[in-house]
Amino acid sequence: MGGSLAHPDAREDAWEKLLTDAGLDARDERPVGGVLTPTQAARLMDVLLGKPVTLSTFPPRMAAGFILREVMEGGEVARQELLRRVERFSREQIAVLRPDGYLAWALTGRTQQKVAPVEWQDGAFRAHGFELGRFYSGKGGVFRAVDAQLQASDWRPLAEVYDDADVISRTLDGAEDAFVELYHALGQLLTRPVDSIAGLSNLPAGVAALIAAAPMYWERFQSMTRGEQIREVSRLTTGLLITGGAASATTRTLKGMSLGAEVSVPVLSLSAEGALVLERVAAPAGRAAAVLSGGPGAAIILQRVDDEAGSGGSDSHGTAPSSGPKGYSSFKSFKRAMGPAGEGKEWHHIVEQTERNAARFGPQALHNSGNIVALGKDIHSGVSSFYSSKRPRITNSESLTVRQWLSTQSLEAQREFGLMAIQNVTRGIW
Repeated sequence: MGGSLAHPDAREDAWEKLLTDAGLDARDERPVGGVLTPTQAARLMDVLLGKPVTLSTFPPRMAAGFILREVMEGGEVARQELLRRVERFSREQIAVLRPDGYLAWALTGRTQQKVAPVEWQDGAFRAHGFELGRFYSGKGGVFRAVDAQLQASDWRPLAEVYDDADVISRTLDGAEDAFVELYHALGQLLTRPVDSIAGLSNLPAGVAALIAAAPMYWERFQSMTRGEQIREVSRLTTGLLITGGAASATTRTLKGMSLGAEVSVPVLSLSAEGALVLERVAAPAGRAAAVLSGGPGAAIILQRVDDEAGSGGSDSHGTAPSSGPKGYSSFKSFKRAMGPAGEGKEWHHIVEQTERNAARFGPQALHNSGNIVALGKDIHSGVSSFYSSKRPRITNSESLTVRQWLSTQSLEAQREFGLMAIQNVTRGIW
């Protein structure tokens, strides 16, 4: 890592400017040569993760992270192709929702208009119809959601593009700590210190998986004050938004040509001091992982492969297991390791432990600390009753119960629905 991709006699081009706007300093080392390799992209991402994030650098940091993830996933890219990928953000007029509730253009970071305060709703940070960590196209005078190719993916407009007179001062925009607004949103989730694995279920799924996958950091996290926990979670959330494009995560199984074959994947980990590290590693196909639900090449958090008692040791391939949400071969093994759910509470599977789910996804995808949470007995009973009821407006069937209909969905879809069910029963909506 040294020198620059730019020719010595060339002016700063769009790619170099994007890196600068994203927070890279002139003295920071950059890859040499006419191509950017996946390894170099991972190193650049690592450098950017170590830089402080402000409201003005947040949008271009997300744009740079998106391109770096593409390279990590798809292979090396020539200079001209890098410039073309940068140009997409301008051509499609791509904007992002900032943590302070304002829309800003991804390429330049310039503030466009105010939306609303960011709040935790339905498993994500949202302001009206916009979600933190997602890209939106303002092409045509209205904002619409885009897909992984930055093309409009939904015809429904979310808001008009207009000049907002009530924009943040550009002086403050450049200096304001981007985490401040997240503190308030996350404060709604951390109503008490998080001192158990079950307590992580109140956090964004990606953040919870990241913390659970770092036992040394988790031990330190438990001893923090509530205010320190909120600050740490908001810092990690912002890092995940930049790295993966979203703070949510879904449980998936790594796919390869054959079971047991190794696949190269971008893995995100957390040091004991709380530093985010992104690198490409080889992992066996069939391994369970928490995948950040962002754009292309989104980082994954490897889940631990445990024995029935969840005691660790070597996995079936003879290597030390990667730490992560602990998986067990049965619910009984989970309860033996984790103990009671707490006074007045019961353990609840977000994705239900039905025979069909066990056959489709495997027991460790169901009986793990990322899928089992402690709920109050009344909430647990309410969710179970709802699943046993018939709701034609949801299932499109007069005969199927919610549970029967849900069992036909993917693991990711069942988890998202399960989280929504808990929220809606808690709020008295269902």
